[in-house]
Amino acid sequence: MTSSAENETPARARRRTFLIDRSFQLKYTLIIVLVGVVVSAILGYFIFQLTMENRELLGIDAAMANEVAKFDSRQLLLLGGFVVVMAVFLFAWGIIITHRVAGPVFIISRYLGQIRDGQVPQTRPLRRADELKGFFEVFAGMVASLKQRNVEEAELLEKVAGLVQRSGNEELAQSAQALLDLAKQKRSWGE
Repeated sequence: MTSSAENETPARARRRTFLIDRSFQLKYTLIIVLVGVVVSAILGYFIFQLTMENRELLGIDAAMANEVAKFDSRQLLLLGGFVVVMAVFLFAWGIIITHRVAGPVFIISRYLGQIRDGQVPQTRPLRRADELKGFFEVFAGMVASLKQRNVEEAELLEKVAGLVQRSGNEELAQSAQALLDLAKQKRSWGE
C-alpha cells in the first residue's frame, strides 16, 4: 500500500520505475532481443558467405585479395557493431513496451487486493501510453457496479432492519442491529 505522502507527491516528482514486474518484463524483452540478434546473425552469415563466393568468382590476385580481406573485416566489425546497437535499442524498446502492459496489470492487481481486503479502491485512469485500456475500463465499470450494488443492498438492509425493529421482538431487535451494522459497512463501501 502507498502512504498518503506518496499520494500527495506531484506526478513529475515521482521516480519512474520501468521494471514493475521484473520477471515478465525481462523475459519478453530478452526474447525480443534474442530473436533480433539471431535473425541479424543469420542474415550476416548469408551476406558473408555471398561475399566469399563473389571473391572466388572474381578470381582476384593476391595483392587485391589482401585489400578485399581488410574491407571484409571492417564490414564484419560494422555488422557486429550494428547487431550490438540493435540489441541495446531492442532491449530499451522491450522494457518500455512491457512497462506499458505491466503497469496496468500492477494497478489492477493492487485494486483487486484492496477489494479482497474489504477496502474501496480509488481508481484512477491509466497513463496515456498504457496498454490494456479496454480491460481496465471493464474493471473500473465493475468497481462502479460493486459500489452501486453495495448502496442498494445497504438500503434494503436498512428497510428490513426497520421492519424487524418495529416487530417488537427483543431477540429480533438484536438481529436488526446486526443488519444495520452490515448496511453501514456496505454503504461506506459504496461511497
